[in-house]
Amino acid sequence: MSDMLRHGGPDDEGFYADTEAGVYFGHRRLALIDMSSGGHQPMQDVTGNGVICFNGEIYNFLQLKAELEYAGQVFRTQSDTEVILAAYNYWGAEAFQRLKGMFAFSLYDRTLQQVFLVRDTTGIKPLYYGYREGAVYFSSEVRAFDERIFPEDEQWKILFLSFGFIPEPYTTRKGVTELSKGHYLCYDLRSRQAKTVAYQQFEFTTRISDRNEALRLVRSNLDLSVQRHLIADAPIGAFLSGGIDSSLLTLLAKKYHAELNTLSVIFDEEGYSERTYQEEVIKLAQCRHTFHKVTRKDFEEHLPQIFAAYDMPGNDGINTWFISKAAREQGLKAVLSGVGADELFGGYPSFRRTRLLPYFHMVPSVVNGLLQGVLPDKWKKMGFMSLHKPLSDYLFLRGFFPMSDTASILEVSRAEVTDTLNRVPFDTVIPQDEGNYASWMELNIYMQNQLLKDSDVMSMAHGVEIRVPYLDKDLVSLMHHIDPHIKFNTQQPKQLLTDAFKEVLPERIVKRKKMGFTFPFQHWLKDAPLLYDTMQRSNTYTQSILQRYRSGGLHWSKAWALMFVTR
Repeated sequence: MSDMLRHGGPDDEGFYADTEAGVYFGHRRLALIDMSSGGHQPMQDVTGNGVICFNGEIYNFLQLKAELEYAGQVFRTQSDTEVILAAYNYWGAEAFQRLKGMFAFSLYDRTLQQVFLVRDTTGIKPLYYGYREGAVYFSSEVRAFDERIFPEDEQWKILFLSFGFIPEPYTTRKGVTELSKGHYLCYDLRSRQAKTVAYQQFEFTTRISDRNEALRLVRSNLDLSVQRHLIADAPIGAFLSGGIDSSLLTLLAKKYHAELNTLSVIFDEEGYSERTYQEEVIKLAQCRHTFHKVTRKDFEEHLPQIFAAYDMPGNDGINTWFISKAAREQGLKAVLSGVGADELFGGYPSFRRTRLLPYFHMVPSVVNGLLQGVLPDKWKKMGFMSLHKPLSDYLFLRGFFPMSDTASILEVSRAEVTDTLNRVPFDTVIPQDEGNYASWMELNIYMQNQLLKDSDVMSMAHGVEIRVPYLDKDLVSLMHHIDPHIKFNTQQPKQLLTDAFKEVLPERIVKRKKMGFTFPFQHWLKDAPLLYDTMQRSNTYTQSILQRYRSGGLHWSKAWALMFVTR
């Protein structure tokens, strides 16, 4: 299992075993804080009672360490890992909610004979687990689970084609699920029983209804978040696309990190170039910048590596693979990313379209069913309206392949597709107002399952860590308490964010048209050998979809997805 994760932890390897209790930990290390051997894992606390295996960063570890030292806790290293152990030793499981950062860890309490699996409150770091014959297996990637113990679960294909990703808690393996964010699993070694506990969850309120107060709090919280996310003993940088989110992070980070490195991807194809916007921010920030050109030849050469880098099938992340490769070549181990801003501040078209959902729910299911055979592709998604809410709303707004297409591609019945999708659980409290409802869907479904998953696995493929300041726990909590009437403006996306930093952001960046972080894959994928291999393995219906892509009538991501399901 450890060998399977070598790519994400190239700096060190460690093991711990308590053979009498039946506890075995393995760790691959990417060293960012306390680069010395003092940060080696698995790590035991000074008492020898607690053992931890930790992936991520704790950004408030220095504050916690000072508090714990005052309380009498003793430390041997400068690492944030040891702070988690000391915090647990002092506060018990209540320590988990005090952590601010991105993390997934296992913690063994030898006295209580309990093992905890813990995941951060915003779900930045993944944590998977499975039970077999009274034992619990866990890992930060699904590929580490032995397929002889946890074989393939074929239903992943229906989920993947419908969503464009595999939604939590599902994976590609039978019996392997993902621990929910803000939860911990406690496994008792004596009874061989496990329980899952929510230690911290976010809820939407309207507590902050004064716009000036909201602007002030957004400014102070994001500024503090950027400071926290720059903590590292290794070189750190920032992805700079030239959009609002990455430009703002760059300009804020430069205040606190004089040696900030920034990176941008550029192309020969002018239609995808954002260089003019990037150069404006580079000039303002006076940072050390690298323009990394990606060509068709680069894409074709590295395509097999990119495909192999996925832990589970995904439709995002190719761009992150290239920019992470560039970061590693520049000697960077951590980079800041703007993921989360669109979801929190209302940057997507879904924030406008949500208000139309009730009208589509009014279309009778019988009429909807009759129309499926004659509707153009984008309206075939109305078939999702037969599913339960909020699943129906999300898939209508962001669904990938319509249910009829999924059934034909996989040669299964429409009823099997419907039944599989209707089993997808949503067990959190869902807001009712349009703005927060859209934000909830984007945060908990799209970002959680696609952006964060693919960003993590593609950056870890190069031993690079992506940090996401917009998903700082305090900032996310703040945004959940701001009245949606002042938080969102459908006429001007992310207005609260841009108004809060109008003295920082150039007006040209604020008013530019949103492009997203994309590459000219639409043209590059058409002649890829992987695409031809997919066509040869496909049924007639799937071949017709691939031909539509090659003739320019379909987005490249649909062809990319079919490469996974026909392997």
